[in-house]
Amino acid sequence: MSVSDLYSAVDTLAARFDGEADGPEACSIRIPVHHYSDPKRFEQERRELFMQLPLVLGHESQIPEPGDAIVQDWLGVPLITIRDQQGHIATFYNVCRHRGMRLVQAEGPAQLRSLVCPYHQWTYGLDGGLRNIPRCESFVGIDKADNGLVPVATEVRNGLIWAQIEGNMDIDSHLAGLGPEFDFFRLGDFHYCQQSVREVSANWKLVQDAFLDGYHVTRLHKNTVGPFFPDSLAETGMLGMHTRSAVARNEIADAVGTAAESLPDLRHNVTFSYTTFPNAVLVFQPDYISVICLFPKSVDRTIFVHYMLVPELPETEERRDHFGRSFRLIDEGVFAAEDIFVAEGAQRGLHSAANDSLLFGGLEKAAARFHRLIEEQLSDS
Repeated sequence: MSVSDLYSAVDTLAARFDGEADGPEACSIRIPVHHYSDPKRFEQERRELFMQLPLVLGHESQIPEPGDAIVQDWLGVPLITIRDQQGHIATFYNVCRHRGMRLVQAEGPAQLRSLVCPYHQWTYGLDGGLRNIPRCESFVGIDKADNGLVPVATEVRNGLIWAQIEGNMDIDSHLAGLGPEFDFFRLGDFHYCQQSVREVSANWKLVQDAFLDGYHVTRLHKNTVGPFFPDSLAETGMLGMHTRSAVARNEIADAVGTAAESLPDLRHNVTFSYTTFPNAVLVFQPDYISVICLFPKSVDRTIFVHYMLVPELPETEERRDHFGRSFRLIDEGVFAAEDIFVAEGAQRGLHSAANDSLLFGGLEKAAARFHRLIEEQLSDS
């Protein structure tokens, strides 16, 4: 169980803030530019990381009722994630078994009673089973039981919906101890509130880089969230392939001389975020959770999905306005205008050939470690 590491991170940051502990050691690590710009490498990453590892698709509270579904082509693969009549969540290829027609046309949230192909009206249940073939006497040797929708391995843990496009998924091994920490923050009890989906003109790793260093927070975000944080006061750790980042807030001063276990809410003193390898970032804000899911389309195009989870659904106009303003601030003012802005700017810089590598220092070690993990995964495949 790794929950004790959360307290340890807060104690370490408080000691650094008080001048009683040293920060990260200096270093200079270089990542070759072609790791971000080579189409052949991108295809290898997409095939071996995004198709063969568990990915976060969403949160179960997005589809609370039977027939609720998420329809998306974010990985260039038509998928539908749906809750059936028994409450089970599954993912299927959004493709008819007859002539390959897409079943549900519009991407995004959907509410379905069944899945009916618009081409010949083959009909599937919420569990993916084939229910009806019009004029079935015109076919020979077609068993409905053998022609249900093709499933994609799907599991729900701590409220998150995980799916793996290819192969068998061992989600518990993949989580590598994340579960107790997510339980600590009550991730499974939160509720979906709202989301945005945008296409970013940058390699997916440039976006991840922006969420894996505390060096930029008070600089890039100086006019938005930067004033809430001391300069470059962060601690990171690894859980399997995943990264836990703890970035001290100004309220870390309240933790000096106080054991972290006695603090009423660690999120008041430290913002914890998790980069789940390879595609998601979860940021535990003081009163809501931001979940970012990345789906690479090409070497310089990435689908950026951001959704907000809240501790309870807002029932008053005041609470709806509060979370609406919070979402706009973080989604448009911080993620889009600042983090995505620098990812897209860096992508343009890569094409200039001014650099043959990008430099990561001691305050950016988590990002450099993320790249090393990618190398290890690709070489092991």
